[in-house]
Amino acid sequence: MTHVQKNNLKLSLLKELIGTITATESIDSITNLVLDLGIDYTTARRGSVLLIDEKGYLVIKAAKGINPDELPSVRIKIGEGICGKVVQNKTPALVKDMHADKHPGKDGDGTYKTSSYISCPVQMQGDVLGVINVADKENGDPFTEDELEMIEILAAQTATALSYAQIAAELRTMLSELDERNRVLIDSDRLRSEFAAIMSHEFRTPLNSIAGAAYYLKEKKVTPSERKEFVHIISSEIKKLINLLDDILDFSLIEKEKPLLKKKILDLKDIFQELAASKTVKEILAKNNITLKIACPGSCPYIVGEKVRLIQAFIHLIEGIGRCTSAGDSIRLTAVRKNTSVHIRLSVKEKNIPETELPLLFDSRAPWTDINDIKNKLKLYLAKKTVELHKGSVSAFNTSDGISFQLIFPLDMKERHDARLDELTNLLLALTAEAMDLNKCSLMLTDELTGELVIKNAIGFDEDIIRRTRIRAGDEIAGRVAAENKPLLIEDIESHPGFSRKSLSRYTTKSLLCLPIRAHNKVIGVLNLNNKANGQPFDRKDLYFASALTERYSHIIEKIQRQDVTDSEFKTAAKNLEALIHAERLNRKKDGTLSMLVVKLMQQLQRSEDEIKHAVYAAAFYDLGLTQVDEHILMKTGALSSVEKKIIRTHPFPSAGMISYLETGDTVTKTILYHHERYDGSGYPHGLRGDNIPFLSRVLSMVDAYTAMTASRPYRKALSTREAAEAITNEAGKQFDPQIVEAFTKII
Repeated sequence: MTHVQKNNLKLSLLKELIGTITATESIDSITNLVLDLGIDYTTARRGSVLLIDEKGYLVIKAAKGINPDELPSVRIKIGEGICGKVVQNKTPALVKDMHADKHPGKDGDGTYKTSSYISCPVQMQGDVLGVINVADKENGDPFTEDELEMIEILAAQTATALSYAQIAAELRTMLSELDERNRVLIDSDRLRSEFAAIMSHEFRTPLNSIAGAAYYLKEKKVTPSERKEFVHIISSEIKKLINLLDDILDFSLIEKEKPLLKKKILDLKDIFQELAASKTVKEILAKNNITLKIACPGSCPYIVGEKVRLIQAFIHLIEGIGRCTSAGDSIRLTAVRKNTSVHIRLSVKEKNIPETELPLLFDSRAPWTDINDIKNKLKLYLAKKTVELHKGSVSAFNTSDGISFQLIFPLDMKERHDARLDELTNLLLALTAEAMDLNKCSLMLTDELTGELVIKNAIGFDEDIIRRTRIRAGDEIAGRVAAENKPLLIEDIESHPGFSRKSLSRYTTKSLLCLPIRAHNKVIGVLNLNNKANGQPFDRKDLYFASALTERYSHIIEKIQRQDVTDSEFKTAAKNLEALIHAERLNRKKDGTLSMLVVKLMQQLQRSEDEIKHAVYAAAFYDLGLTQVDEHILMKTGALSSVEKKIIRTHPFPSAGMISYLETGDTVTKTILYHHERYDGSGYPHGLRGDNIPFLSRVLSMVDAYTAMTASRPYRKALSTREAAEAITNEAGKQFDPQIVEAFTKII
């Protein structure tokens, strides 16, 4: 190959690569697209992309030519084997002959299933994210230096794409937090508006009295006794105003000190990063010409609390200690776990506060010298109250090195467990509402002391109802479902024999669905579903789907209650659920047609209730990966380019990846992953053939094709039912399973 040809090949690779990885923000799609390109340009038979997980192991994110059943079990330590050594050394490896060459990782028995190999680290600014591997050229030749250079180009661009994907994920998390904060602000604004209206009325009366008395004292000739009376009026009305001002201050403090309603497991690393990026903190640092240095020995600890309030408290503390600094100083922020507590310290070297002032720093009643002093003391006081709300303490002291503010938060395991459960149930309920398009739903768990059902989280209900609702086993709908351990579907509550006219007034819906949640071999709660956004009643397909959801929720809640999940694992799970909820919000396939056809087809095929349930569940999530593909590709009216086809063909990977945290087995993930395989073996992603394609994938493939044919697309009109049926029949034995085609033609 000439020098010009090599450069043209590199340019071609870069062009295709940039066009590919910029069209998706899914890590699963990016890794599979990159691997496809690496295999295409090196003509390799096999390859893989491994990324470093939260525990520091290399795990496979994409693979070709490797048995899919072996992939989940692969976990490689950094420094072990070829991949581990490549990551450790941050240097690519080209092995032309695995049996003869010296290479990283050749310290075992020297037996390998491959002859030639390239392994290249994926790194961004010195940080290794993972590794790209290709093995065995199709013609049997060894890989060349030029092909190694190609893989290095791929690895560099992959690192950039993965970084962008991570930023996109963080933005989704921030948007989710903003939505939550906005809901709290709306409620707070309503309370403030009502309070302001009352205060406006209350202020008007004493002010009018003072104005009237002042007018007479100034403009009229009054007797000494009248003067005394008017002065008394002014004095008494001023006292009323002072009391009103105290009420306003009390209201403000109540707002600051109200109970923590949304406690979460918080990574202090995230808190500190957001703090450093805060515009307010940057302004404080710039104003004082100082810097902020953050240091966490080892891994940054986790605490339980409300993120917004804690960040605000840290801002107040930084501003407070900043008043002790001189230009050029640094505030050092550290956090460390010590046995059963987390210690956080803000310190400034070579600066001290007089010992007599230290006890007064966080005291709102301490004397003050000017308006700036009172503002500073008030902010430190509010920071102290926030820390105390989190069951912590804050103190200030001088050391031989300088001044320090120290915060100590106890590690309360019950509070930690409750926070996990609250955050998790909130996410599970949000997923349910999005997937089923609900206006109202709630998740109830049994109170450990009374055994009553209480609302753990709810959507569409007033806070007062959430706090007051307590249901005994056997009472009302939720209690009956919990007692009988069976789901209840009511399509029309007015005609249901189990409800009297008198009891109907307690329900605001005509149709409802209630399902038991089980853990530890007993019922621990119920999932209540009300009010579809489209006004339609719940039906059999909804029952199948909701039953599949509650099975998974039961497993997750049981795992949390057993407390066998680390904080890091929990936060990873929460982020996965947030990504799934975000994708579901973008999902357009919610009309229920596809799910209903799946139910009818599975019944026609005489499959079990469990299989139908799995099929309906898979049908709800199978195409979520398309939500991470650029909109212009999905809506394109002309023919797709080869690059665009590659992008589209990766969507089963993120679709399967998004639900992986919910799954205890691989039935549904395989159903989703292989729903674009064709019966004759010409499909994707792995070219499976015939009965090697999971049965539910073959069912989903059929129904997906039919609903796509009978729906309008930007590039074509919808087919009629007859035309679509003919097209499907013509593909029997080619695209579709003939047995499933025969059954399908009987239900449409």
